[in-house]
Amino acid sequence: MKKKLYITRAVKLIALMLAILLSSALLQQYVLCHYDGNRMRIDGYYLEDKNSLDVVFIGSSDCYASFAPGLAYEKFGFTSYAYATSSSTAGATKTMVKEVMRTQNPQLIVVEINAFLYGYDNDTITSSVRNYIDHVPLNANKIEYLSSGNIPSTEDEVEYYLPIVKYHSTWNDYPEPSGKYLLQIIKQHINGSTKLKGYRTCTEKYVPKKGIPSINNTLENNDKSMTLIPEYEKKLRDFLEYCRDQKIENVLFMRAPHIVDRTVYNRFKRGNAAGKIINEYGYDYINFERDPVTLAYPPEEYYNIDHLNLYGAEKFTEYFGKILTEKYGVKESNLTKAQKADWENAVEYYHRLYDYCDNFFNTEYKTKGATQTLEENLNVMRYIDDYAEKGIMPEVYTTAPPTTEN
Repeated sequence: MKKKLYITRAVKLIALMLAILLSSALLQQYVLCHYDGNRMRIDGYYLEDKNSLDVVFIGSSDCYASFAPGLAYEKFGFTSYAYATSSSTAGATKTMVKEVMRTQNPQLIVVEINAFLYGYDNDTITSSVRNYIDHVPLNANKIEYLSSGNIPSTEDEVEYYLPIVKYHSTWNDYPEPSGKYLLQIIKQHINGSTKLKGYRTCTEKYVPKKGIPSINNTLENNDKSMTLIPEYEKKLRDFLEYCRDQKIENVLFMRAPHIVDRTVYNRFKRGNAAGKIINEYGYDYINFERDPVTLAYPPEEYYNIDHLNLYGAEKFTEYFGKILTEKYGVKESNLTKAQKADWENAVEYYHRLYDYCDNFFNTEYKTKGATQTLEENLNVMRYIDDYAEKGIMPEVYTTAPPTTEN
């Protein structure tokens, strides 16, 4: 009799423990976690069908602000995604490539090199680290990253495995700002994919600061270089050696278009130095900070010094897409019927976003100076849909992102 009682109690205890574990897992996956555009973008990447992406961009915000996957699919027929986060770290680059190789078989991986060009150690900044690794599913690559000294020394490694410990008070944020992301992420999982494929923009036009003019018209033949800070040169060489040792040949390095003035001129020179190191290992490097076509983009086609706006991204997507297909042999996707429908939906949604953003520029921004960040969240999607279907513009606008967001 006692034996039966002990068994019953043990079963109840195990069931309770399993219920607690399941509840905790669901809470830290969907509720008590840090929600922002980085989470939505990384989560959306893992919703893409395995081996269905032809080009994957990895790096910082330069990737998702410069290239529009929906437009690229419409113009060139290949699929792409910005597997990128704001202020992405150099230490995350290898893990990003490993995750891309684990989940996709792309024709090309495009690495934007901003992470190696900082004049300070961005890898010690908690937010920069967590912008990426917090949102990667638990697997061997994530464990290797966390156990290899890539997190700030002041951080507790346990909190990276159990983010609920760090973000347990996030419930205070609901319904805003976290709510707009929580409901959107649920919608993403129900739909099985995202609509913007990682793309994000802002309804603003850059105006050069008085006394700090752009020097873009002097850069095409400017080969001046500045040595990378030692830790970043080491990490860049380590990453290049990894790619070479693993015989990863489908990697292209690039520097996205920017407005260069005296405040970021040293970063431009570090970009030149990084390009020489990349070429040393036998990899191609395209520096759009020195390309005559992209150097001609006017300031009003950027939303700040580091990021193209809607109009600049449209130009760059068509320009870079042509390079990827004609020079690097990226071919049209071979998709299933369902995958084609998904990408045709992404094309339609890109045009919805473009029309909404274009109208916003010509009305709210022009007359009121209002700005809005456009990314994959519940509010933005509703605004875009309301304008496309009813011609209604929102009455509440978000503020523009910080000027330096890399």
